Amino acid sequence: MAIETIFFIYGMCVMFYFMAAWMFWRRDSGRLSRLVVMLMLTIGLESVKDLFFVNGQFINDTLLWQAVTAVDMVAVPMYAFLLIELCRPGFLCRRIMLSHLAPFVILPVLFLISGYEVFYYADVAWTTVYGVGYALWTLKEIPRYNRKLKERYSYVEHVNLNWLRVILLSFFVILILWILDCVFMSFIIESAYMVVSLALWMFFAYFLYRHEQAMSELADSPLAALTDGGGDDVSRQPAGCTAPVANDLHVRIQRLFSEERIYLNPRLKLSDISRMVGSNRTYVSDFFNRVNGKTFYEYVNRHRVAYACELLTGTSKCVDVVAEEAGFSSRSTFFRVFSAVVGVTPSEFRRSGGSVPPPNLSDW
Repeated sequence: MAIETIFFIYGMCVMFYFMAAWMFWRRDSGRLSRLVVMLMLTIGLESVKDLFFVNGQFINDTLLWQAVTAVDMVAVPMYAFLLIELCRPGFLCRRIMLSHLAPFVILPVLFLISGYEVFYYADVAWTTVYGVGYALWTLKEIPRYNRKLKERYSYVEHVNLNWLRVILLSFFVILILWILDCVFMSFIIESAYMVVSLALWMFFAYFLYRHEQAMSELADSPLAALTDGGGDDVSRQPAGCTAPVANDLHVRIQRLFSEERIYLNPRLKLSDISRMVGSNRTYVSDFFNRVNGKTFYEYVNRHRVAYACELLTGTSKCVDVVAEEAGFSSRSTFFRVFSAVVGVTPSEFRRSGGSVPPPNLSDW
């Protein structure tokens, strides 16, 4: 019965991982999608490979079990590649990826050639340290990434990484099951590990598929600084805008917000502003963060809140319509941002008849 159950579980894994690889391949040609495809194909092929070894004798052959498990560990750094690409878009390069993969190839090869279990347990130990290390690193990086988003984006839906925290906490459960599976070699533990991993990957793939790749906005490089935003050469704008440049930039940005109401675009990004004012996004970002004293996210959403206040007091439109017309990408974001800026909910503000003061844009 145990053999039939584990065959069924492996069959589900093979179907899911290959289907996920196909979906992400069709999604787009971005680096994040390609990394997911590479990982899904690797895990899928490993699952197919394992089907040939799942039999009554497999559980009793310690060396064979260890050999199969050691080969499977090559997928672990690919998980790390996904986390790195999510938290630091554009950071990965071929040299970094090869250096990460090297121990996961060398240790299994040494074990397979020599048959010495010391190489197998060294591989298990390194995989555990590596996995825990990158899980903790990612938990530390998520707030930094989300803060950086607010310097470049006026919205956070499908861009921020708050969902990844839950995935990482679940990862520790999988890691414990995997370690037990490596040491005790049990079909029951193997089945539990495969089922929990598959369930977690279903959630992970769902959020990854919805995730908007932020590499073009967040990957700062000299080339990006020279080319984005409308063509101002960095050499013609020294670091830290001079007073005339900052004043001119201030006037142009304020005109976009006060006259053209560009904040009504729910997908507005910093690069859009830089193109409109004909400046480099590095200096536009500097204007918001250093000169203006607010992140791009705060600046745009305060304008949206002020406009929403006008709609709430001057029209009878329902709150959901107000949220959409004010440029908010979701109702939940509208309520959260409005309450933080005004101090009351949109419905409470409307009932007050405007007695609660809206944000004063003239102070900016």
